Amino acid sequence: MEFDFLITDLQNKCNLKKDDILNLVDKKYTEMKNLITKEGAVYLVARELGIDLPDKPTGRMPIKNIGVGLRNVNVIGRIFKISKVNEFMKSNGTMGKVSNIFIGDNTGFVRVPLWDDQVKLLEENVISIGDVIQVGNGLTRENVFGDVEISLGRFGVITLVEDYSGLPSIEELSKMFLNISPERTDITNIISGGNFEIKGTMVQLFKGNFLFEVCPMCGNKTQNNRCIEHGDTTPNKALVLSFILDDGTGNLRCVLFRELAEKMCGKTSEELSKLEPEERYQLLSEKLVGKEFILLGRVKKNKLYDRLEMMVNDFKDINPLEESKKLVDELELMVGA
Repeated sequence: MEFDFLITDLQNKCNLKKDDILNLVDKKYTEMKNLITKEGAVYLVARELGIDLPDKPTGRMPIKNIGVGLRNVNVIGRIFKISKVNEFMKSNGTMGKVSNIFIGDNTGFVRVPLWDDQVKLLEENVISIGDVIQVGNGLTRENVFGDVEISLGRFGVITLVEDYSGLPSIEELSKMFLNISPERTDITNIISGGNFEIKGTMVQLFKGNFLFEVCPMCGNKTQNNRCIEHGDTTPNKALVLSFILDDGTGNLRCVLFRELAEKMCGKTSEELSKLEPEERYQLLSEKLVGKEFILLGRVKKNKLYDRLEMMVNDFKDINPLEESKKLVDELELMVGA
């Protein structure tokens, strides 16, 4: 059993008794609120004691247990999706690169962004779709879309794992996590998180600045012109829309970010940045409030405000012909035609 092996190894490398080590591990496991395995707790205790333990690929954290704000994260998963490599201009005038890999196991999936030199792992075919990899010493954070992702930071590593069985195939992972076509539902039927499609009318657009500053390298939110990962930077402007959608059965707070928000309002962040906040609100309110949309996205619980919110992944304007056909189909089902 790996747990016993790790405890014995740790005991041999420090001056603590086994019972004392077990108490430290139990305390760490409780502090992490079951976000890590007992084996993971041993690794964290060892690190705090300045001791290196053998890096075995068994017993790593299930992906579904990955939470925000963790350090020294070690997970194993199969790569089932890789985004294209995008190049961009950094604030210092040099070119940067970014790509995202998606890894999954039987419990869930997570995105791992690769930046600049890290992209060489893809360009030089060190890793590719279908490979099983271990992400070590990662940092977890919540991105602007409300999803948890693993950042490699300065000390994170990716290594290939050979002969690791038990993970779903590429096809199985894609079916589990990518090919999700949410069915249309009424807001009143949404009682917990999940992926949904809803049709409704925007009845309120929340006032605010509508623009926030993001790092031009990683796209994450900055504070005082500083990115937590890339340090001092000249931030770009990004657009966010927050509003209430009502479908006649209930209402739901919805949020759109960046390019999707620009697409909905027909204005770029740069264009809106030239307006005063009140002018932005008047322009966007007149354009959007009272308009019908079909929204597709992920609903999750906002624990701070104890309410459900939708992070919108895509939207469609109402197509009268298509909606009429949907209504006819529903009526036929009701009457048994």
